[in-house]
Parts: sequence; structure tokens; C-alpha cells
Amino acid sequence: MTDLIGEEYVVVYADDDPDDLELIVDAFHNYTSNVRVLPFFDGVSAISYLQNLSASDNTPCLIILDINMPKLDGKECLTKIRRISWLKNVPIVLFTTSVSDRDKEFAKSFNVGFITKPLSALQMKRITQELIGHCVDDVKRIIGGFN
Repeated sequence: MTDLIGEEYVVVYADDDPDDLELIVDAFHNYTSNVRVLPFFDGVSAISYLQNLSASDNTPCLIILDINMPKLDGKECLTKIRRISWLKNVPIVLFTTSVSDRDKEFAKSFNVGFITKPLSALQMKRITQELIGHCVDDVKRIIGGFN
């Protein structure tokens, strides 16, 4: 179940590129009014945070993972997250520079989203809408705000 922290939904985003982290944090801030992005600079810290959540804690409404990260890449993170029982139904998106068919098939095999990173900040409204589109319907209605 996705819960609110105060009036905010939580999105977990793991990416080793500080510019990409900032882009997503800013996009959600600019295009939504009730989403807080928790940024993690690597897969290890994101997994540590998620593994320390309990079933009664506030659950993220969306998890965004970069595929190409050192230490623990997005695919490995995805595999570990799907082993955490109370996170099995949380929508996940692989957000990456990859256009590889192999990576797209990997995402499809886990029934998660696959979005190629934008080339510019001008594309961020569309990307933010697409990311929110992976959330469950009740979350989309509340945080979407722009159709």
C-alpha cells in the first residue's frame, strides 16, 4: 500500500549522476505539488533504505532506477527490490541512457517501465508525466495534476 508522509507521496530515485538526480528532483517539484523525491547516489544506499523499511512504514509510490551505476546497478537493484515482499507491487521504472533492446526486454520481463533519459530539461514535463503514469491509478489521480 502506498502511504502519504504528511501530504506528500514519496518517490525513491537512485542514480550516480548528480545532474540527473537534480533534474528529476526539480521536475517533480516543478510539475507536482505533493511528491517528495528521495535521491540516492547509488544502488547500494537505495537498497539499504528500502530494505530497512518495514511493511508498516510509508511505502514509496514509485521507484526510479538508473541502469548504469557503480557498485550495484539498476538491474541488480530491481532484482533485490522484487524480493522484498511489501515492495513487490510498487511501480518501478528503469530510467536510463540505454536504448538497448536487451535492457528493454529485461524491464519487460519484470513488468517495469523503461524510459530513456531526456537530452534536455525541456523534455522534463513529458518525462515527469510518463514517470507518474507508471504509478497506480489512485496515485496518478492525486499527484498527476496535469493530463
